[in-house]
Amino acid sequence: MKFIPLKEVWNRLFGSIWYPFAQVLNAHTSYETQRKLNAVLASPAVLKVFALQCDLFSMGKVTVEQNDKEIEDDPFLALIRDPNPFTNTESQFLWNFMFFNMLGTAYCYVNSKVVDGTGNKLYFLEPHKIIWPESFKRAKDKLIFSEAEVRALDKTIITYRYDDGTELTFPFDRLVISYDLTNAVGCFYSGPSRLDALYKIISNSEHVLDSENINIRYTSKFLVGTDNKTGMVPGLSDDEKTGIEGSMEKGGKNVYPIRSKPTISRFVSDLGALQLPEEYKHQYFLIGNMYGIPTEVLEAYAESSTYENQAKARAAHVYYCLEPKGNQFMDAFEQHFKYREAGKNIKISWKDSPFMQVFEKERVDTKKVQVEILTSLLQAGVPIKQINEYLDTEFKIEKPEPAAVETTQAGTGQEAQVPAGEGDNQKIRMLK
Repeated sequence: MKFIPLKEVWNRLFGSIWYPFAQVLNAHTSYETQRKLNAVLASPAVLKVFALQCDLFSMGKVTVEQNDKEIEDDPFLALIRDPNPFTNTESQFLWNFMFFNMLGTAYCYVNSKVVDGTGNKLYFLEPHKIIWPESFKRAKDKLIFSEAEVRALDKTIITYRYDDGTELTFPFDRLVISYDLTNAVGCFYSGPSRLDALYKIISNSEHVLDSENINIRYTSKFLVGTDNKTGMVPGLSDDEKTGIEGSMEKGGKNVYPIRSKPTISRFVSDLGALQLPEEYKHQYFLIGNMYGIPTEVLEAYAESSTYENQAKARAAHVYYCLEPKGNQFMDAFEQHFKYREAGKNIKISWKDSPFMQVFEKERVDTKKVQVEILTSLLQAGVPIKQINEYLDTEFKIEKPEPAAVETTQAGTGQEAQVPAGEGDNQKIRMLK
């Protein structure tokens, strides 16, 4: 694939005017989706946000449960761990999902509706290579009410065109589709992209990089003149300019005899005053925030953020953003493979990830404090019902029945029990 510079991408796609959203949204125009992909790959700030989000999402672990029990040998787990010959790990499959989802819509091609069917494979399709039939374009926003219409839709043939011009055709029901935002604004088969709202921000970040590049190059350029302001000073001839340039570039001289004092100044005297890196960082944060990524996650190595704060931010981001989106994707597989009818639930979680241990530590510390408060209140004679209401807990106190003490003659082998609280019901021999 030939990648186009970001500036050219946006100029070709949008021209000098930003078109209204309704005009940009077209699920069936491969021209637009390819340019958005190129725009991501050509912009350092956007690509960094995409890579960060995908890296974090790929740390998730997929599980299958039935009757609240995990099924470790479910065939779906084997499929997602080796989905196709080119994506042979679960983490890479999850990474690819998030990348295409952030573009707006992720189209996952599933070769069979039987999860462990022979030759079943999972592939993410490049949206710009999908050729939608005219029937889809006409009915992209039309409501369906009958099962017959649903079946007809599922059997509609979709074309996928490779770079060499050859094609793969398949029925629509082989696609498992996941949307970043929604599929209810103008087209049921594709969702809008957040990139549409980031046009100016991406352009600004590109201009910042251009400015920094130009200014860095001009820091090595100088203006050389004279402070002679008496009389009319004619402009320098070409020979005089060449002579000055040559003299200044020659090495080995420590003394230059001159008629009047020269003035030498840089084209860019203070690059730091422009604060271009800070402005680029600002644009990067704006792009990341558009995708719901907390500041601490966007700048994982910020000096102002402690490791614990970074871990908490990652954990919160996973809990509120990535986990719901991941489970939405897993729900689509449940429907495709009819797992719901079998009472199976496909889930994704990050509970074993290092940053999630921060929440686990907080949970343990909270329980420890609750136990300490419980002990103090019980010693103060507060009823357990009031304690539970105060702590929002469900503690119960069971009073064991005291056991009778039986004594026997020594050497008979008979034993006695100590009443509860005087030995934890341990058996001892009683000697007379």
